[in-house]
Amino acid sequence: MSKANFAEYANVSGLIGIIVSRQLATLNEMETVYSLPDALNLAEIITVGNYNEWAAMEASKHGNHS
Repeated sequence: MSKANFAEYANVSGLIGIIVSRQLATLNEMETVYSLPDALNLAEIITVGNYNEWAAMEASKHGNHS
């Protein structure tokens, strides 16, 4: 299995970048409205959503539709 070369954010933290790229908040909101705990909660939402999407795809591949 080959390793993909993914781009990294150069001017914002990865945490902020992923939240903004997923459109859960704007960069301005992350700078003025939300706290670090808020950012971590948003990151958890993204992570759980990604996992659930992956789990659903895996279940579909194996004929499990629960």
